[in-house]
Amino acid sequence: MGNEAIQQSRFPRWFHLGAISILAALLFALRLAAPPNLLDQDQERPGTYVLDVVKNGNWLCQRDLNGEITSKPPLYTWLAALVALARGRVDEFALYLPGALSAWGSAWLIFTFGRRYFAPRAGFFGALASMLCTAGLKEFGLARTDGVFALTVTATALLGFRAWTEGKGWTWFWVMAALATLAKGPLGVVLAGGGFIAALWERKSGEPLAFKGNPLLGIGFFLLITVGWFLLAYQSAGKPFIDKIVGKELVGHAVNDAKYHIPGTLFYQPPLYYLGRGAPWSLLGIYGLWRVWRAPSSETPARRFERFLFCWFVFGLILFSLASHQRGDLLWPIMPAAALLAGRELDRLSRRATRIFDIAIAAVVVAMFGGFVYYYFGPHAQSSIVRQSVALNDVVAAIERYGGSEFPLTHLDDPMGLQIYLNTWRPRVTGEHAAKVLRGPEPAFVAVNDLKKLEAARKPEDPPIYTVVPSPDNNGYPVRIVSNRQVLEPTTSFAFAFGDLTIRASGARLVDASEREFVFEQGPKSSEITIVNESSEPRTVRLRIRGESPPHRQERVLTGHEIWRTKFFGK
Repeated sequence: MGNEAIQQSRFPRWFHLGAISILAALLFALRLAAPPNLLDQDQERPGTYVLDVVKNGNWLCQRDLNGEITSKPPLYTWLAALVALARGRVDEFALYLPGALSAWGSAWLIFTFGRRYFAPRAGFFGALASMLCTAGLKEFGLARTDGVFALTVTATALLGFRAWTEGKGWTWFWVMAALATLAKGPLGVVLAGGGFIAALWERKSGEPLAFKGNPLLGIGFFLLITVGWFLLAYQSAGKPFIDKIVGKELVGHAVNDAKYHIPGTLFYQPPLYYLGRGAPWSLLGIYGLWRVWRAPSSETPARRFERFLFCWFVFGLILFSLASHQRGDLLWPIMPAAALLAGRELDRLSRRATRIFDIAIAAVVVAMFGGFVYYYFGPHAQSSIVRQSVALNDVVAAIERYGGSEFPLTHLDDPMGLQIYLNTWRPRVTGEHAAKVLRGPEPAFVAVNDLKKLEAARKPEDPPIYTVVPSPDNNGYPVRIVSNRQVLEPTTSFAFAFGDLTIRASGARLVDASEREFVFEQGPKSSEITIVNESSEPRTVRLRIRGESPPHRQERVLTGHEIWRTKFFGK
């Protein structure tokens, strides 16, 4: 450890970790308290994957409400599902907590390694830089896998550096690499491994450091975890899993995806993304990269670490610049490297007046947090996507107030976020199927976004339908509940569609509907439940009736277009 690493801070280690944790908690609380934006940035789809785990028990391979297989490995989904199971429902807290903990974990790692190889203040400033920027703040409230992926890549890279310099610990490197792969695929190993280019740099400088230690055990764990999940998921979902995960996501995005740009044509966007999303610390990060190139540290441990960070960031930036699929959030796995270098430059600038600088940094933290509060409750709250998310919550509140969250609702083309807020997982149906349900004599309610799609499937002799939520004169809502009745109200006689199934009930209350089973509460009089398989393919259906006696369970395999009627006596 060199002179830079033994520079002492006026504050103990526990103070720095406590300050990082308090700031992380405040940022997470801000994102939860701010008006919701669940309809933005494709957050609904990962939310439905979590619902698929909680409601249907599909841990290995999930599907969305359209029946499409997940596009990413399941680590984020598993973490969010565990939180949801502990809370008893899927909500924004469960969806955001994995990303928030990942942002906090990345900051903790930045401080720990920065403190060891640079200086305590450098590590602390680097941790602040990783959280107090638009990219860091976004990580505290995003229902996507990006935050978890960033943490696992960061941990993989830093554990890899420690294993390289100490000649041991490769098992932990490969285990973390497996988690990065389960977060978003093999790109995690590639990004984390970019830092090892520093070994060639060290060799040219005249002080080579060979790779020592035995990685075989770690590689075995890596293959067991990643290949094991892959084979189990393939066994669960079959060829569609290969087509989606390998064909469309891995090969399609990397080689020839017409949806995106020709690789390399927008090479300038990732550097601009970093400058904007990492501001204001990104300027210090760029300066730190220049200093590593022009004036490397004279201390061997610090020099190797700064070169590792340089290669980790620059290699990843070049990789993203050449890719056809470009998005600012993709840079999160390499931004901790630049944050560490920015923290080091802040430490260097502050050494002549540490007390004044600490006061200035504290003021900057307070000012930036105040700016974030103003943005999320001001301009951000007025954006159209946030207004639609708020309107969606209003619709959910009306449904739960008049019918309960397990209301027998048919879903046509409504936002997936509606079911996240309702905590239900019911496959979408076609316009023809929705029109058929509304055509029947039982009360039926359909969630729809495009009324024209429903009207096109209706027949001239069909009975009239009414908008029951929201009121017909309210415009701008992303969903409307239409019915063959004039009001939304709880009922023990109803019909609804669930994918290719039509369920009709009389004298019973719906308790739960999932791929596992349909659960009804028996009424005081006799009840009848009819389930129709509208498709030509066989379907396994499970039915459970709750009443005063032990629950009654039945299971049947319905052939194509088969009708299953069952009657029960009253309580």
